[in-house]
Amino acid sequence: MELRLTEQEALTLYRIILRWDELGSLTAEDGEEHQLLWDLSCTLEKELEPVDEAVRCRLL
Repeated sequence: MELRLTEQEALTLYRIILRWDELGSLTAEDGEEHQLLWDLSCTLEKELEPVDEAVRCRLL
């Protein structure tokens, strides 16, 4: 699977990842970060659904 991000989206995702690395938790601090995570979630859902229950358990 290939995800394409604009430069702004890539920078926003990078900020989220850096904060995750520093704090140990994944957080979104503003509307732009929330929107990016929502968009990524929707894209993954479209590509990966339906996900078998056994796969969901492996992810945990």
